[in-house]
Amino acid sequence: MNAVLPAFDHRTWFDISRQVSHRHGVRAFHLPHATIAPFREGGFVGSVEEGGPCRCDVVVVATHGNGTHTECVGHVAGQAYTLRDCLHDMLVTAHVVRVAPERVGDDMVVTADALGAAWSPAGADALVLVTAGEHVASEYSGTNPTYMSTEAMQMVVDAGIQHLLIDQPSVDKEEDAGALAAHRVFWQWPQAPRKHATITELIYVPDAVSDGPYVLCLNASLFDADAAPSRPVLFPLL
Repeated sequence: MNAVLPAFDHRTWFDISRQVSHRHGVRAFHLPHATIAPFREGGFVGSVEEGGPCRCDVVVVATHGNGTHTECVGHVAGQAYTLRDCLHDMLVTAHVVRVAPERVGDDMVVTADALGAAWSPAGADALVLVTAGEHVASEYSGTNPTYMSTEAMQMVVDAGIQHLLIDQPSVDKEEDAGALAAHRVFWQWPQAPRKHATITELIYVPDAVSDGPYVLCLNASLFDADAAPSRPVLFPLL
C-alpha cells in the first residue's frame, strides 16, 4: 500500500457497489436470490406494516452471487484465511480502467493484449476494471459472462496491484470445472500466498466516472468468512 495518499475531494464520491436486494438484486452462479423478511417469534413480528413495534429483518445472502462482494485468498485456500484477517487496507490509491474484452472462441475475455492496450501501470494499490459500462445485468447465471485470462491476471500481479475490482461476477469463467485459475494467479496460491490482497466482484461503475486515478475506500462487512458484501467508494483527486 502507498504510504502517503494523494490529496482527494472527500465531499465528492462515487459509490460503485450494487445492492443486495430481494426485489431488485443481482444473481449469479445459480445461487439463490437474497431474501429479506421480517423476523417472527411467538407473537412478535419484525414489521411495522404488520403491526410490530419496529422493523427487524432476517437477511439471507449468498455473498458470491447476490451483489458487490470482496473476497480474500480463503476463497480458494479454505478456512485458514478469512476476510476479517486478510483485509487490512481501508483507503488506497486506485486506477479506473475501461477495457474492451476480446472474443476468444465463444467467450468474451479480458486478455493481456486488451488490458495492455488500456492500462499503463502507475503504482496504484487498486485496479478498477470496467468491462461492461452501463450495460449491466441482474441475472448472470448460465450466461457465460466476461472473465480474465491468466496472462492478464499475471500482469495485474506483476504491477503490484493489491486490490482488484471488476464489474463481472467473477474473474474466472463461469463453468471452468473448479479450476479458478485467474483467482489462483492473483493470490499466487499455493506457492506464495498474497494474503492481504483482495478481489471485489460485481461492482458497477457509471459512465460519469472517468478513467484515471482515485482514492478508494474499500468498505466490507466484518464477516468471519472468505467474502462479504462490500460498498467500495471512489474519491476524485484534487
